[in-house]
Amino acid sequence: MGKLAWMACVVAVWAWGVGAQAQPVYKWVDADGKTHYGSQPPPAKQDAEPLKLQSNNGTSGGSTSSGNKGASAKAGQQYNPDGTKKVSKDVEEFGEGLKKSLGTVDSLQVPLNCAVAVDNIHYQADLMLEVGQKNVRDGYMTQAAFDSAAPKIREAKGKYSVSDCQGASGNKKSFYQCMSSSKNHVTGCDKQYKH
Repeated sequence: MGKLAWMACVVAVWAWGVGAQAQPVYKWVDADGKTHYGSQPPPAKQDAEPLKLQSNNGTSGGSTSSGNKGASAKAGQQYNPDGTKKVSKDVEEFGEGLKKSLGTVDSLQVPLNCAVAVDNIHYQADLMLEVGQKNVRDGYMTQAAFDSAAPKIREAKGKYSVSDCQGASGNKKSFYQCMSSSKNHVTGCDKQYKH
């Protein structure tokens, strides 16, 4: 990806809309007292529980006794200086954990599979764009921030193809091999295998 770092794009797009994730996200503490986040808890950690993040409308999942949910949620909403909605402490904490998790590469190496690697890269780039657009619609990201990050994501996505993978060597080949695992994210693979 050269000078363009995936992490900068991911931080700009993912960090503010982590509540938009549909799959459950688990939080657990390991034996050393370190907090972890993931889409699945480790098998040995049965006490991990799903986090309750914001729903799609930016409010917590709880209900109100009055029939006027929207008005009460709107009245309690706080905003950042740029006019975007503030996220709850739980969501902010999750966002930090997510950034750290996305930057980590699974230690189990899989064989290079160019078709899978390119599919994973393209899927993740498209998902970043989709989440970014949702964040703009929901008020968690400014249009200007999205407009700044989106072209970088699209440009990066366009640089990866099966033929490029087949001709890759060195760190670029290692990056494609890293992306052959559906457990890895472009941020972690790019961080480990700069090319």
